[in-house]
Amino acid sequence: MVRLSIAMALTIATFNTHADQLDLSKLPLSIAGATAPYHQSTGWRFAAGLGLEIEPEYHGSKESASEPDLYLEAAYRAKNWEFQSNLLNNKLFYQKSEHLTLIGWVNHEEGRDIDDASDQSLNGMGNTESAIELGGGFNWHVSNTLNFGLYGQSYLSGKPAKGSVGFATAHYTLLKSANLTIELNADLSFANSEHMQVEFGITPKQATTSKYKEYRLSSGLKSFGIGVAALYRLSPNWSISMNADYEKYSAKVADSPLLKAGSDTELEASATIVYKF
Repeated sequence: MVRLSIAMALTIATFNTHADQLDLSKLPLSIAGATAPYHQSTGWRFAAGLGLEIEPEYHGSKESASEPDLYLEAAYRAKNWEFQSNLLNNKLFYQKSEHLTLIGWVNHEEGRDIDDASDQSLNGMGNTESAIELGGGFNWHVSNTLNFGLYGQSYLSGKPAKGSVGFATAHYTLLKSANLTIELNADLSFANSEHMQVEFGITPKQATTSKYKEYRLSSGLKSFGIGVAALYRLSPNWSISMNADYEKYSAKVADSPLLKAGSDTELEASATIVYKF
């Protein structure tokens, strides 16, 4: 999914000369990105790549769509922090201690249009506007093979308002060598009622204009997921990034008429070849 993003400073006031050296090779691949784990030097870094992504047409859809995935990265690394701009997705990392890394981001989250559904399953549901997504959290590096994370994000614009989501994550490194890293990951996501309703609920108005009955959701568990990620360095400049993720929605989400007509599970996969200049 392509997102328009702007840079966000996270806890800059806490930056100090006593912080540990930043080492993004310790972080999960899905967080560190496609080039940072194998390039530890300070200063500017640039990369470009192209891949393919397969994902559901919208959250809860039983239909999938494929699209090209363009990768354009400009990054700057100092001793204990790094800023990454991957075309339309920017992050800031700060190494607080040997085991603790703080991460922040601001993105433009795509909305949901009626035309997103090739099977007309969104007819009468109206469009959801794109929104600015503000997020942050931390990664705890337990050992060379294990990472835990807690993250949260809120949507600051767009109508209807999309509320907030939280994530608890775990990443286990199966293999790590000079040129290949393979990881397993698992996560739980939680959301407030505002987010649940926009994504999966049916308002009284939508119930009169669509084929679905009114359905309201409260805050709570949104989903759990598992996945695998791999990064293979073909040469000092070329690498391939691969991901596959499975997500299962919670019972209250799965009971939504939208998902009963669609699917309460999602599968996403992507592969991107990247060149570091």
